[in-house]
Formats: sequence, structure tokens, C-alpha cells
Amino acid sequence: MTNYYHVLGLSEDATPDEIKAAFKRLAVKYHPDKHPDKPEMEEKFKEVNRAHQILSDEYEKARFDLKLRYRQFSQSESRPYTYQPPRSDAWKNRNRTRYASGQIDYRQNAIATAYAFGITFLIALVVMTGVWVKQSYDYHKLEELLAERRTTYTEARHFFEAGEYKIAFELMTSLNFFRNEEVDMKNFKSSMLERIIAKGDLQYKNGNYTGAIVLYEMVQEFAPNLPFYELRQKLAEAYKETNQPEKAIEILKNFLVGEYEIIASLVKIAEIQRDELNNPEEALDHLLIAHRLAIKRYKTFYGEGYALVINEKYVPKSHYYLYTNLADIYLKLDDPDMALKASDWNKYVWPDSAASFITSANAYIALGEHRRACQEFDGAFERQWKGDAPNFCN
Repeated sequence: MTNYYHVLGLSEDATPDEIKAAFKRLAVKYHPDKHPDKPEMEEKFKEVNRAHQILSDEYEKARFDLKLRYRQFSQSESRPYTYQPPRSDAWKNRNRTRYASGQIDYRQNAIATAYAFGITFLIALVVMTGVWVKQSYDYHKLEELLAERRTTYTEARHFFEAGEYKIAFELMTSLNFFRNEEVDMKNFKSSMLERIIAKGDLQYKNGNYTGAIVLYEMVQEFAPNLPFYELRQKLAEAYKETNQPEKAIEILKNFLVGEYEIIASLVKIAEIQRDELNNPEEALDHLLIAHRLAIKRYKTFYGEGYALVINEKYVPKSHYYLYTNLADIYLKLDDPDMALKASDWNKYVWPDSAASFITSANAYIALGEHRRACQEFDGAFERQWKGDAPNFCN
């Protein structure tokens, strides 16, 4: 039987730190990489590694110590009865009478063996009892921990159903990770944001923009790194509807940085600057940026002759609002010629747009061309416009 303490050069009462230190020293000394042409070093390294595996494992070390003690005890008890052969036959003959009575005492040997087994059994019983006690203690502590975590989960559900979403989210976040026994808790945490968003969407749909803002802002606070583009679009619109244009513009400008629906975001920024902030010049700057991006995309997809093939089926609706607002801004800034160009493009791509004909009519009025203005009003009437034309068109 290999004495693993001796393999590591240690005594049998060596501490775990001494075992660890000895292993590191010998592993470096006998490592095969340092002795590529010496297979005996590799075997020595394996033996050192095996010794460390046994002595560093609490259970394996206890088993090994039991075996070692039993072996040592058996050797010490049986040594007086071991027969030693004489060095020569002559010596044997001279001393035959002297050693004739030196027979083995089987009864005493059996008692010693039983005693050794008894000690071994008691030691094993103590070790196994200790292991059982520790396992029972660990299981009890785990049960306590799981019960405590489930209490936190129950409290979180209670607060969530009561509308205290922030408290509920903080409680669930405090649980950090989830064990196999806590699948329902994990699923609840994953659904929290979705349920809050759904409640916010309901408020938004019903026109309660203030309530929607509270819920949407809460979602962004709980998960600041998630994009939530649709939520943030609704949040920007809710800010606009509750007379918070600066906050709406801030969200839309973040879309520009993230290159999310750039043209649509520029158009919405322009609308807020025109309608809420009464700043048509800033609005025009954003619309012109969107216009240049739109033309660049047309040329990329359709080539230089994009105007010959483009139609409303291939153009996002945001481009319609781009040129509608662009024509309107030009009228506000007393530039009817540019307003006509923008509305003419809209009428070309979206020929059923009555609003574009009204914009053109107002541009012709600003230019003093009443006859052409009346023609545009007629075009609007043909497209189901329900307004009234000026008196000079009657």
C-alpha cells in the first residue's frame, strides 16, 4: 500500500496547507515538461498528483487514514509472532529444541484483529456520522434559504398586483439568480416588464398620456440598456401631448444617434419645433436633413432616374409626412415656390393626397395666381376634400 504522505515527503499529521504546499513544490520539480526524455519523472509526477488528489479530498483522506492506521496496527500486533527462518541448517538443528515451543497464539491474534476492526469501525462510524450531520445541516440551511427567497417572491407579487411596481422590481432584483426549484419566480421576473409595458400601452390607447408616461419611464428606469424603440416612440408622443416638447425631442434625437428610423424621427422633431415651440426655422433645418437623406436613399435603391420609377408602394409613409411638412413650413416662411416643389413631389408619389393639392392651392394664392389655385382646389375636391374653396373660385 502506497503511503501518500511519504510520496509528498510529509508526516501523517500534515495540515491541508502543508499538503498543498508540498504538492506545488513536487509538481514543479517532476513536471514532464521539465524532463521530456525521462519517463520515470512522468510516473513520479502522476504519483505526486494522485497523492494530492487523495489527501486534499476530505472524504478520500479519511478513508486513506483509516486504511493506513489499520495496516500499521496489524503490522505492530503481528510482528512478535512472525517466523524468522535460520541462516543455516546447522544452526536450525542446534536450536531445534529451543524454538520448538515458539508457536503462533491464534486466540491472541484473533483478539488483536477484532480489536483493530472494532477501532476501524468506530472511526468510520464517527466520520460517516460527521458527514451525515454536515449534510443535514447544509440541507436545513438550504431549506431556510429557499423559504426566505420564496417569501421575498410572494411579497414582490403582492406589491406588483397592488401597482407598486418599483418595490416589486427591487425585491425580485435582490434575488439575483434563480435555482432549479424557482422556475416560477424566474418566469415572473421575466414577465414584469412586459406586463408594465402592456398597462402603459392601454393608458396610451385610452388617451391617458400622463399615466402612460409614468409606466413607460418606469420601464426605462428598470432596464436602461434595452432599446424599447416602440415604447420610446410612444413616450415621445405622450410627452408631446402633455406639453413636454423638450423631452420628446430628446428621445427623438437619441433615435438619430442610434440610426433608428432617422427620417421619421427628424420629421417628428420638426413637427414639435413648428407646433409646440413655434420655431419654423429649426423645423425647416431638420426637414432639409431628412430630405437629403431621402434623396440619397432613392438614388441608392433606384439610381439617378429614381423619379421615373418611384411610387408610393416603395416609399415609407414617413416620407409623405416629410414633404407635407416641408411644403407647410415653406408657406409659413413665405417661400411659396419651394412649397410648390415639395407638394408637387407629394402629388407625384401620392396622387390621392388631397392635402398636397390644398398646399399647392395656398402656394398659388400667395403667388397671386388665383386661377391655378382654383384648379388645385378642384383636385382636392375630386379626392374627397370636405373644405370650402375661396370665393374667387365660385
